[in-house]
Amino acid sequence: MKKIVFLTILLVWTLLFAQPPERTGIGVGYMTTPNSLVYRMSWSEKTFFDIWLDIPEFYAGDDEGYQIGAGAGYAIYLMRQQHFCYMIRPQISLRYINSSINYAELGLGIAGAVVAHLDSIGAPNTDVFAGISTGMVGQFGKKYTVFRIPLILDKPFGILVGVIKYF
Repeated sequence: MKKIVFLTILLVWTLLFAQPPERTGIGVGYMTTPNSLVYRMSWSEKTFFDIWLDIPEFYAGDDEGYQIGAGAGYAIYLMRQQHFCYMIRPQISLRYINSSINYAELGLGIAGAVVAHLDSIGAPNTDVFAGISTGMVGQFGKKYTVFRIPLILDKPFGILVGVIKYF
């Protein structure tokens, strides 16, 4: 029992004085929901502006078509520590879907995630994150307009997993 108490105190003591790794400059990475390539610009050690380009999806079969899109968000790191932090990101997503019904889609939402800094395990200047995003979507076509409110978890929102490498 004394060993556990000692190890706990030692862990807390080292974490109190640990410095989070530097995250300035640009970052490039990949994230899900939707599958996207991400470009990140740091505004400070805790705030970032993200721009992403969705990897195009193509449909085959009875309902052939494709969808393309892009998005942007303002990521904020909270409670930053040496090995991890929390992230929230208000975001906007624009997509165009061309299938049996052609329409554009505008999504406004927010993402929340836990971010792990991989510097201490041999991957310098690399973060991985996992979380969830949710929001509202408006679909605009020639024959109809649909707003999905209040909060949805399907594309362009849902489970969020990603990796960012900083340069």
